[in-house]
Amino acid sequence: MEKDIEWYRIPTSEVLKLVKSSPQGITDEEAARRLVLYGYNEIKEEKKISEILRFLSHFSDPLIYILIVSGTITAILRRYVDTIIIFLVVLINAVIGYVQERKAKKTIESLKKMVEIRARVIRKVEKEIPARELVPGDVIILEAGTKVPADARLLEVKNLTVDESLLTGESTPVEKFSETILKKTAVERNNMVFAGTLVLEGYGKAVVVATGENTELGKIAKTVKTEKGVETPLLRRIKRLSKFIFFIIVAVSILNFTIGLLRGYNPTFMFLASVSLAVAAIPESLPTLVTMSLAIGVRDMAKRKAVVRKLPAVESLGSVTTICTDKTGTLTQNRMKVIRIFAGGKEYDVERVGREELAKHPEVYLTIKAGYVCNKALYFLKDGEPVTSGDPTEIALLEVASLTGIEERFKVIDEIPFDPTLRYMATAVKEGKSVEIYVKGSVEAVLSMCRWALIEEKVVELDRHNIHKIASELALQGLRVLAFAYKSVNLEEFGSIEEQLDDLIFLGLQCMIDPPREECYEAIRRCKEAGVRVIMITGDHPSTALFIAKELDISGEVVTGDEIEKMSDDELKEVLKKTNVFARILPKVKLRIVKLLQELGEIVAVTGDGVNDAPALKRANIGVAMGSGTEVAKESAEIILLDDNFATIVEAIDEGRNVFRKIQKILAWMLPTNVGEGIVILVAFLLGITLPILPVQILWINTVTAVLLGTTLVFEPREPNLLKLKPMTEELLNPAILFRIIWVAIVLVACAYFLYFRYDDNEMIARTIAMNTIVFFEIFYLLNSRSIDLSFLKTLKFKNKAVYLGIFATIALQLVATYLPNFNKILHTVPLDAGMWFEIVAVSSLVFILVELEKYMTNFYKNRN
Repeated sequence: MEKDIEWYRIPTSEVLKLVKSSPQGITDEEAARRLVLYGYNEIKEEKKISEILRFLSHFSDPLIYILIVSGTITAILRRYVDTIIIFLVVLINAVIGYVQERKAKKTIESLKKMVEIRARVIRKVEKEIPARELVPGDVIILEAGTKVPADARLLEVKNLTVDESLLTGESTPVEKFSETILKKTAVERNNMVFAGTLVLEGYGKAVVVATGENTELGKIAKTVKTEKGVETPLLRRIKRLSKFIFFIIVAVSILNFTIGLLRGYNPTFMFLASVSLAVAAIPESLPTLVTMSLAIGVRDMAKRKAVVRKLPAVESLGSVTTICTDKTGTLTQNRMKVIRIFAGGKEYDVERVGREELAKHPEVYLTIKAGYVCNKALYFLKDGEPVTSGDPTEIALLEVASLTGIEERFKVIDEIPFDPTLRYMATAVKEGKSVEIYVKGSVEAVLSMCRWALIEEKVVELDRHNIHKIASELALQGLRVLAFAYKSVNLEEFGSIEEQLDDLIFLGLQCMIDPPREECYEAIRRCKEAGVRVIMITGDHPSTALFIAKELDISGEVVTGDEIEKMSDDELKEVLKKTNVFARILPKVKLRIVKLLQELGEIVAVTGDGVNDAPALKRANIGVAMGSGTEVAKESAEIILLDDNFATIVEAIDEGRNVFRKIQKILAWMLPTNVGEGIVILVAFLLGITLPILPVQILWINTVTAVLLGTTLVFEPREPNLLKLKPMTEELLNPAILFRIIWVAIVLVACAYFLYFRYDDNEMIARTIAMNTIVFFEIFYLLNSRSIDLSFLKTLKFKNKAVYLGIFATIALQLVATYLPNFNKILHTVPLDAGMWFEIVAVSSLVFILVELEKYMTNFYKNRN
């Protein structure tokens, strides 16, 4: 079958000729021949990866590389306990990742399941076959409750309504017809049905024009398979940081080795000394602490109804600059609600007008009653909670009727069901010796039957032009407008309802919308405060999209998918710089918008719940799927919102910024020590003096402080007002942190050498003092590092008992290392007297004073500017 044929623009007789079929379908023999030609009506799976390779893939991570290098070096130095611990961390991290992502990469399988259904088909005779055996040219039967098995052009229709939200994201069901559409359109192809969508009501007969991967569903599957995900900001930063640290360490180690050889040291000794310098400089516990920070972020986000499927995604949310959000179910409540009624020449706000007020006006009451009578939905309260079934629009009409107390059962004696071609529904009910006829439908259809209007309890001549004008104004506000009319005749005069549909009395209009979630108003405000731009991308009507956008204070005009199709990438980039509302958007257009935003330098989060959202979710820097959405959307995303709530995204961004800031704190605390230890060794060789601190002592310091001090920063509570900061788009080591690392490292070297030279007449004592000075230096600097910007006094209100427990444990271990004979032998330490301890504490505490002074001066300068 030829691709890209606009089937909706071709008459049904011509469609049947093109697919070489007829209203009676094709024969089984012809179907078998076409099955060989076109293949099965299914979506091909991606080549499966073995579970072993999937597990091993979790070792391919820059965080893991650093750990493996660190573990290898500790093994070379025969630090087997450290080696075991490091490789256990590597293994545990891989296991956690494997378990978390075991269900990942099932996007195509999920899509395949959506067409694993049976289909009623006419092959000269009506029969039921597996949907996978459908071929172009087959004529299929559609009924309420069935899933559409393939893309098909409608031949016959009777009250057919289809839920296409899976593909388009449109909130309201689509009324289908069989007539040819002359206008070219990318979205409103209402004379066609598409694979994977659901028939809500009515009957239809259609001829299949596309199967398998040639369906709209299949095209999305192809896009998902070929679309590559974008690396998260955290992984990019870690890679850059790893390369930077690696380059510095290698360069300094080579420099150290060269200086040693020039000074006549033994090459083997210098090699081991250079390796020791590398071990001193490598922050081997950094990947562990980063992973712990992310894991705690995952736990905290789970408490906020956000499930994280990939660890780095936690931090990445803090870097988001733009959120491309779906409308239906994310910003809105995903249900229709009557919010305005126009009756008797007046407009009523349902939210503000009380129940009694609605019921006391005859025109309003009859308008609501008409919506109640002309209705096939179900609505009642059970234990105070609504129980509903049926079309969302009709449910909304029943809900507003319940406000006025209408609950009686009316005796229906005749009815015209809703027909998309007629665009109205009529119901006749017996009321004593009279028959009351109520009509519900489009404004055009209902007004064409009306001659009169009910105003102030009087029947007057209808002003059609005025009603059309009012209805148009309401529709432009994004409201779905239904008109209602009425007529009463004597029971004896009533023949059939069709005979009475003239000279009706116009009652009024009911206007409804899928209302915004209450919590989204505050969430959008907080996004603006956080410097995060919110863009709405929806399949809904432009007026509806614009109405919701204005309600939520999302500024800008609306641009449609058809308009975007005509734009070049450069033109669309200009539009993206100033437009925040996009309507009637197809999956490929949504994907294009995301890609171009990324080219403009934005870190993009995308929300979605349908199959149509999957390509954009996968492409986004962070894909956020709704918990109630399709499995396809969930498997394409990094984060799943269990409550489908946009406000939860804002909370997740706050948590992401907290994790980012926490990683910065860890780096700002850890790197000065590592850099300082490396400089201590390098300076010793430059000066040609004995090492003031031995490699074994360096390993002891790094192990003890990383476990007992560094780990405590992971448990730091969230700092206030993180959302008031700009998105975390900077490097992990921004200029301010890098500057602090350098000068703190210099102070550490100065403190260590100062006390070492004071006692260098006894090498063992001098080294013991130098080792303890570095440890206490880290303890005091840890108190500074609880916040990068806030003073120590302000961090006292942060409840983190781990910090003080870690400090106490570190001091206890240092006393053990200093006084226990067995440790003296291993670490080459000796006992110290009280005076020496006083000097250690006094000198090492200097860093605390200097950093607090730096914070004060920095904040003072910021406040002045």
